[in-house]
Amino acid sequence: MTQAVPYGEAARMLTLGELCEWLNITERHARKLVEREAIPYRKVGRLLRFPESEVEKWSHPRRRRAVVPVEPAQAQVSATTRRPRVRLVLPKSLIEGPTDQESEHDCKRSA
Repeated sequence: MTQAVPYGEAARMLTLGELCEWLNITERHARKLVEREAIPYRKVGRLLRFPESEVEKWSHPRRRRAVVPVEPAQAQVSATTRRPRVRLVLPKSLIEGPTDQESEHDCKRSA
C-alpha cells in the first residue's frame, strides 16, 4: 500500500480531479485556468496533468515580508499632513468678459 502524502509535499503530477479537490474549485474553473494559461500544467496525450510543486508555488505567489516594528523615538506622527501650496493662475479670458473682437465674432457666427 502507498502512504497518502498531503498535497503540496510531493513531486507528483495531479489529475484534474485531484487538482479540483485540492484547490476546492470546479472542473470547469480549472479548465478555464488552463485555457488562459493561468495555472502550470502539462499535456500527456489528451490528458491534463498538473505538477504539484509548481501548483503549490502558483497558489502562494508572494509571501509578504515581515513587518519590522519602528522604534517609538523614531516615529513622528502628525495629525495634519502638509501639502505644498499651489497657486492657480487663470487666463485673462476666463477672468474678464469677452473682448470686443470676440463679441463681434460671436454675433457673426450666430447670424
